[in-house]
Amino acid sequence: MTITTDTDLQLAADNLALALTEFRELLGADGVFVDADTRREFSDPYSPDSWTQYVPPAVLQPTTVDEIRGILRIANQYGVSVFVNSQGRNNGYGGSGTRHPGTVVVNLRRMNKVLEVNEELGYVVVEPGVSFNELHEYMKDRGYKIWVDCPDIGWGSLIGNALEHGIGYTINGDRAASVCGMEVVLPDGDLLRTGMGAMTNSTTWHVSKRGYGPTPDGIFMQSNFGVVTKMGFWCMPEPEYYMHSWIKLADDKHLPELIDALRPLLMDRTIPNVTTIFTSLGALSVAVRRSEIWQGEGAVPMELADKIAGDAAGLGAWNMRFALYGKENIVDANFANIQAALSVVPGVEVSGTKVRSSELDPATLDQSAKVQAGIPDMELLNVLNWTGASRPGHVCFASVLPARGEDARRIVDLVKARLQEEGFDYTGGFMANQRILVHNALIVYDTEDEAAVRRAYDMCRAMVKEAAALGYGEYRAHPDFMDLVADQFDFNDHAARRFNERLKDALDPNGILNPGKQGIWPKRLRDALEPA
Repeated sequence: MTITTDTDLQLAADNLALALTEFRELLGADGVFVDADTRREFSDPYSPDSWTQYVPPAVLQPTTVDEIRGILRIANQYGVSVFVNSQGRNNGYGGSGTRHPGTVVVNLRRMNKVLEVNEELGYVVVEPGVSFNELHEYMKDRGYKIWVDCPDIGWGSLIGNALEHGIGYTINGDRAASVCGMEVVLPDGDLLRTGMGAMTNSTTWHVSKRGYGPTPDGIFMQSNFGVVTKMGFWCMPEPEYYMHSWIKLADDKHLPELIDALRPLLMDRTIPNVTTIFTSLGALSVAVRRSEIWQGEGAVPMELADKIAGDAAGLGAWNMRFALYGKENIVDANFANIQAALSVVPGVEVSGTKVRSSELDPATLDQSAKVQAGIPDMELLNVLNWTGASRPGHVCFASVLPARGEDARRIVDLVKARLQEEGFDYTGGFMANQRILVHNALIVYDTEDEAAVRRAYDMCRAMVKEAAALGYGEYRAHPDFMDLVADQFDFNDHAARRFNERLKDALDPNGILNPGKQGIWPKRLRDALEPA
């Protein structure tokens, strides 16, 4: 997307200057930032400095719903695009990077209130600036006995993560599915509450997912149709017992058999949480630097990684973490059933550590045991140390596929081959939830090596098409790939995109809110689109 004429550029600059004056009157000087450091912070943190297309001209930080409504009123008045995020830490998928020149970032970190914790009914209600780390500390300090699901990295926003279809690792690991009740500011400033929240005096807003008539919650996820300002999340009651468990697979060639043996256990909830399956190299990339195990040309050989990880940590070629929760006899029975079911897979070992939940001590737990108990952690950021770069970064390539062994083999072989051809290490793995696998390849690079970053991005674009040819769509995407990913959803001449565009034009006729997010462009910009 480009603004093509000098007149267009001057008009955009004039309108932005007028809008900034009013933004300052609305938010105060401490809510509007135009300095270079803040603007860069709220762009894509993992792109080279020379890639200025992600850097906004200004950053706004409102503190109230009324201020958000005011921002949208001003944006509509002057035709200034705004890109709204929660914590703005969707790193690996572009961070706060925008999609259209001149787009102002609106960051909601200062809206960070925990609005309600209902232990009796098992839910929490938060604002968009509340991070997993902050909510966990809030709950722990007050002694609540319900567990809030969390992802591997705890600094992100609950709301932001849910809106991006983020994944966690308790029984509520499908985070979007645990959402119940939103408050949304529409692009014209109107205020909406979804579900039972549409009743002013509702007592069931955060316990019933459906209200009366259509339920619109889903259209505000991975979209640019509104700004979510409050959200309810279902939590799990603290179980009597918690068992954090491991599956080790000795040989990569038996991965399809492992997936097929796991599927019934996931579908019938014998394994009740979202599990993670990762390679030996994936584990090593968090614990050591690449140079400590490989100084040769090209990618680290997987056979070497398997040997080093096996010798040092007793890991297999593939390793899976899972958890069991509940009464002791139920936990014991399910663990025995899992061992029996997986005994048909050659080279599999199943182990677990059982503890009373009331006796959990986070200081004694590793990262995997923590997050499966809803205890956020930051350890996996260590993967950025893998290359030894002073300014490391990464981009994620994440495909959704059926929970079948043959599909797991296809995506691993595709992605591993492409990465190794380009000299990148394959540290991919799966998040498994009942019927699907999300295969996520984390491609780590030095952001000061622009050629390497470009090579990684070009490779991802190629893999989007190759995965789509196998029937696998992406579940999230960096801004550079959003149009391309959307283009793969092509049934009936892209009926899904045309439907989203109709919603966009109805809800946001001036096209000011997050233009281009998820490949959804407003009418005023669609004609200028370049091919994906």
